[in-house]
Amino acid sequence: MTPVTDTILILAAGGSSTRFGGGSKLFADLDGLPVFLHAVRNAASVLAPGSILLSVPAASEDEFRSLSARFLPEIPLHFAHGGATRTLSVLNALEAAAKLGETRFRLAAIHDAGRPMLTPELLLDCLAAARTHGGAMACRKVAETVKRITPDGFLGETVPRDGLRTAETPQVFRFSDLLEAYRKAADSGEVFTDDAQVMERFAPVPVFPVEHEFPNPKITYRPDLELCRTLVKLRDEGVGK
Repeated sequence: MTPVTDTILILAAGGSSTRFGGGSKLFADLDGLPVFLHAVRNAASVLAPGSILLSVPAASEDEFRSLSARFLPEIPLHFAHGGATRTLSVLNALEAAAKLGETRFRLAAIHDAGRPMLTPELLLDCLAAARTHGGAMACRKVAETVKRITPDGFLGETVPRDGLRTAETPQVFRFSDLLEAYRKAADSGEVFTDDAQVMERFAPVPVFPVEHEFPNPKITYRPDLELCRTLVKLRDEGVGK
């Protein structure tokens, strides 16, 4: 397979892990590899060398570098420092990527480092959709019945779920569009939870939903890590492929 040469993958790794319950979730062992390196390894199998950049807390950069060199020494990585918010962290990473050669990267893919189940296939599907539509996002259909909470704290109306999707990563957009939108987002001082929301606000482009079946959970709480350990076993057994 020919490596993808026009895409920068930014791994957002600036979370505090306060809800994880002890230690950084990104450094936790998952099948013999720190959590954050699962996405690195799988993405590197389809991206050209030098196309992965981690946005990390300044105080933790040495540990990220040390673990990367220990477990995946063959994969070159770039690093940028996270900011006070996710918006500033992603902006810092995009600015750092621009210094690597803005014209080199046509697309920017943003992925949560705490989602270790990223597969090469899902990344490639998102890239293909972004090339066609301008933006793409991994997502899943909402399977549960959704209820709206009333102002007084009770269950209210049932929300039709047919048109609902849960947002995941990777989220992929044209590099120049995403960089400009994030600059505006940082200047606005508003709070944004993901990249698609930033684009909705400052650079509306069609975002194609890339639906997939195999779970792609984000590790937030410690039981999420146990879930991912089970998912790794199922994946290795060929379930969901």
